[in-house]
Amino acid sequence: MASLLFLQPLTNLSSSTALVFLRNPHHVPASTSLKPKPLLTFKTLTTCFSLAESDSPKSLQPETRTVLQDLADSFDLPPDYFAKLPNDLRLDLNDAAFDLSNGKIIDECGQELGETLLNLSRAWEVADTSTSHSLASKLPDLEESLTNNAKSALGKRLVSAGRRFQSMGMYGQGELQKIAKTMTTAGKLLSASPTSTMTDEEPKNESRMLKFGELQLELTSEKATIGAIISFAFGILSWQLAQGVQNIPENSLQYANDNALLLAKSLRGALLAACYSSAILSGFTTFGLILLGRQLNMATPFSCSASDLTPLLGSAATNLNTTLLADFLCSRFTAISTRFNETTYAIDNTYLLFSAYLVFAMQLGFAMLCAGSVRAKNTMNIMLTNVLDAAAGGLSYYLFGFAFAFGAPSNGFIGRHFFGLNDYPSGPSPAGDYSFFLYQWAFAIAAAGITSGSIAERTQFVAYLIYSSFLTGFVYPVVSHWFWSADGWASPIRSDNLLFGSGAIDFAGSGVVHMVGGIAGLWGALIEGPRIGRFDRAGRSVALRGHNASLVVLGTFLLWFGWYGFNPGSFLTIVKAYGDGGSYYGQWSAIGRTAVTTTLAGCTAALTTLFGKRLLVGHWNVLDVCNGLLGGFAAITSGCSVVEPWAAIVCGFVAAWVLIGFNKLAEKVKYDDPLEAAQLHGGCGAWGLLFTGLFATERYVNEVYSGRPGRPYGLFMGGGGKLLAAQVVQILVVMGWVTVTMGPLFYGLHKLKLLRVSDKDETAGMDLTRHGGFAYVYNDEDEASVKPEFMMRRVGPTDDASPCP
Repeated sequence: MASLLFLQPLTNLSSSTALVFLRNPHHVPASTSLKPKPLLTFKTLTTCFSLAESDSPKSLQPETRTVLQDLADSFDLPPDYFAKLPNDLRLDLNDAAFDLSNGKIIDECGQELGETLLNLSRAWEVADTSTSHSLASKLPDLEESLTNNAKSALGKRLVSAGRRFQSMGMYGQGELQKIAKTMTTAGKLLSASPTSTMTDEEPKNESRMLKFGELQLELTSEKATIGAIISFAFGILSWQLAQGVQNIPENSLQYANDNALLLAKSLRGALLAACYSSAILSGFTTFGLILLGRQLNMATPFSCSASDLTPLLGSAATNLNTTLLADFLCSRFTAISTRFNETTYAIDNTYLLFSAYLVFAMQLGFAMLCAGSVRAKNTMNIMLTNVLDAAAGGLSYYLFGFAFAFGAPSNGFIGRHFFGLNDYPSGPSPAGDYSFFLYQWAFAIAAAGITSGSIAERTQFVAYLIYSSFLTGFVYPVVSHWFWSADGWASPIRSDNLLFGSGAIDFAGSGVVHMVGGIAGLWGALIEGPRIGRFDRAGRSVALRGHNASLVVLGTFLLWFGWYGFNPGSFLTIVKAYGDGGSYYGQWSAIGRTAVTTTLAGCTAALTTLFGKRLLVGHWNVLDVCNGLLGGFAAITSGCSVVEPWAAIVCGFVAAWVLIGFNKLAEKVKYDDPLEAAQLHGGCGAWGLLFTGLFATERYVNEVYSGRPGRPYGLFMGGGGKLLAAQVVQILVVMGWVTVTMGPLFYGLHKLKLLRVSDKDETAGMDLTRHGGFAYVYNDEDEASVKPEFMMRRVGPTDDASPCP
């Protein structure tokens, strides 16, 4: 005879039949904070029958295998059914394919189911009816191997895709509506599967791995505390530096002329803005990391399983009350785990946004560098073109560029979704949110800024408007799709890669950004021809030096600062552990290493250029050193994340000589590039791709591009020649693509007389003839037609007895 309990009230139960429970022999104290009243209100009854479960809620639901079989049967269509669909319905079918496979499907659904869904999605895209039915028939056989998380993810995808089929209306004999109904029914059933408990996995005692999309990360309070300390120290240093700049006495500039005084004030304002911004951002970062650390310290452990809790609360085998209580407790832990997922997502998005701001700050660096590198009579023109690159590029990239680059699902050549950010954001990761668009836009306008430097001082303003929109809206996005999109034919993250089974590793864009901008500038400068006076009648080179070395140096340092968002920011996320976790090492360490390799390559290239030019021309030239520094940065951009720091020194050393060599070649062929953009970004960018194929390290390649063991790596590091061959292919296809797109564009503008200004306008300066006046009062010693507005004279102590000069 057993002592039995009826649970009251029974109104919460889905079954109409009363359930019978064994009395819990362990008393739950009344003082506990977890005491839902329905679990503590009992009526005792003594009887002699055996325990039985009647009318279980689970028994009312159809089996998973049954609904999956119904789904497979619904795709038993005529062989050419999809191919005969009207064009508008074919587009809806593509949208359904996108909803079915969007996001990090392998991580969410598992390897086998994920690959099946990907192949099914591609079959819909190419209107292959028979393959679609064959793949759908495999789904029932996968039911037993699916975890609850996989079932839930599959269900959500089926519901979303089913709505697409439903919107296609009645076609034929209503087959599409049958598919829609079956998918929606199956999806709702599967999406109800619990996803929070870890009964399908072994619990981890020392760490908690959070997982969403392709991200796997480990959070500990110690790491958050260390990050907060570093951020706080950086904020204090930035604040102190700002105070020091602000306290510089103005009387220290009493001997400066008006132009120098204005420049000094501008530089002082820029430094104050940068320092105060860094201090404020560091404060926010510190606060966020401290808060995160406290949450981590209070919330461990993260995992919860009802089977682990029920022995502590009662007999798991004989008391359903105890099981329900354990489920309730686990649901609270699930809420905590979900909040940590959200917090991690917010941290990664904040990191990506901050990186986007840094890359955008490079536009100011480009503007200062260009302004200082041209003659004073064209300063306003070149500054306006830099503003135009950002403004026109923003609209063209929003309307077309982002869709061509990352619109998925797509083919290997070009994307075809997200025009005007339609149906975007698209996934549970920073790569599927607005921050990713902003980051990629900053890259696109950087490519356009490179091109503007090559054709400076002689190009009509309307030509800037046309080429900038075309470059950022079409030419650059297609290249970025090839090498950075998951669907790109040469992308290293594509599972069925078409390029030697490896794909080209261009981590932050030596080829995608720098070569595209440099080759485009090369064709523009070649078609326009050199500036008036750049070469004399005998063909000898005549230096037309920029008017302000201070602006060049300021622009160089701003570009250096922005490059820390350009290269390290290309990781997109920061809270990600490598390996099994439980150590200090993770993606945050890889980001730090990437910043170090970037720094070392630039510094080495600057010093090599300094001493190299000293040997060649006999003097120390700060402008050459600045260009050498940027050449090193452009070269390391490709392999910054997958090479050792010592290899970055090799990269910078060779990049300096590549730049010097291409400059010599440009003089011989009478090629005029005021900023050496084609030589610097095109030549050094190509060397950077080759460098990656030679020096990429196996360990770092597998960390950054995980999921494919045995991936090729650097030739000199023992990885064979496949990666190097892929890098060579990238160089060739980028040169070819930019040539066949930008070359005809510049040639057409030239034939329409929309490319180059007249000789008269060029001689007088475009600031005066095209923009209403000079940027500032100046004295150009090279232009005899311009009357000096002021004279500099020596200021010093005078003898009162002597007459003033």
